[in-house]
Amino acid sequence: MNSAFAKVSNLKVNRISKIAIILASSTFFLYALVQAPIFKNLLAGAFSCSG
Repeated sequence: MNSAFAKVSNLKVNRISKIAIILASSTFFLYALVQAPIFKNLLAGAFSCSG
């Protein structure tokens, strides 16, 4: 019974840490994209062409 509870709690911790890692990496990736001049030029071009 005790080992089953340990497995369940371990799974929850793994899931939470996976979500945290995904959030952190995606946030860093988005930040890097915004900082990239190529992305800024594409964004400026897209908005200027739409008008």
